[in-house]
Amino acid sequence: MARIVHGNHPFNAPKDQPMRIGHEQFGYFTYPDIEFLGSSDLNCLFISTDKLTMGYYEFQGGGQFDPPDHHPGDECYYILEGQLTETNCHSGQACTLNPEDVLLIPHGAAHGGHNFSDKKMKAVFALAPNMVKPGTQTFPTDLAGKVRALKGEQEKDFTHYEPVEDTKCIGTIDRLGNWPVKDEEFRVMPKYLRVSRPDDRLDIVVGEKNPYLMRFAFSTKYMHFGELILPRGGHGCRISDPESHKGQTAIYVKSGVLCFIIAETRETFKIYPGEVMYIPENTVYQMMNYEDVAARAVFAISEL
Repeated sequence: MARIVHGNHPFNAPKDQPMRIGHEQFGYFTYPDIEFLGSSDLNCLFISTDKLTMGYYEFQGGGQFDPPDHHPGDECYYILEGQLTETNCHSGQACTLNPEDVLLIPHGAAHGGHNFSDKKMKAVFALAPNMVKPGTQTFPTDLAGKVRALKGEQEKDFTHYEPVEDTKCIGTIDRLGNWPVKDEEFRVMPKYLRVSRPDDRLDIVVGEKNPYLMRFAFSTKYMHFGELILPRGGHGCRISDPESHKGQTAIYVKSGVLCFIIAETRETFKIYPGEVMYIPENTVYQMMNYEDVAARAVFAISEL
């Protein structure tokens, strides 16, 4: 287990090198910290740079994390197991998510989490550009006791917002950076939480000779987040076309096995379920599937 440093985890080597991140490099922390441990969740950090963070968090059935928090970056959750009810503390909005649902929390949005089920909840999270304020290693707890709730003692003190109509739009490649709505709509107070169910994804076929599927749950000016599917089959193995991204990429393998080959060095990585591949900005790579089943993974990219 590695000691965590927000903005620099788990790097002993330069951040411009691709790397496999396995369980031995995961770092753990609680939110909130010492003062509120009785209402905390357990977090596991995979990777954290000054542009992208990915990890998972979990808490038991009947649990919650309190006080609410907020971040200087967009945050997404991908529910792996259990059920989560997330609240927007300013509006009183509540969203209940089940496995494969994705939540977007716009940067600065105050939010809290509850597990009203009898089973543990576990979710992959990603943030861009930052999880904590640059130059710090702590989370704000200034929202303790400041949550809008029906029948709550402070309900009269909160601003009342007009309802927003959430309409679906047609998804095309041109929607990248503005999915499922224009980016500026995410930024308007009270910065509503957004939910993407499996049928709400922006499906994009990547590559011409060797296509695979990227299912964007959200695509904003700060981050692109969703799931990818590299099917089995092909002459030898299934392989993707060479690609690179302007920003940093983290890929959490959910099922199957993904292999990555780096064009410049020919270095090859094999990533098993529960492990993560980190790819620096502007690094050309290909993915390979040598297995008999499709490989499925959760991706976070700071800039396409």
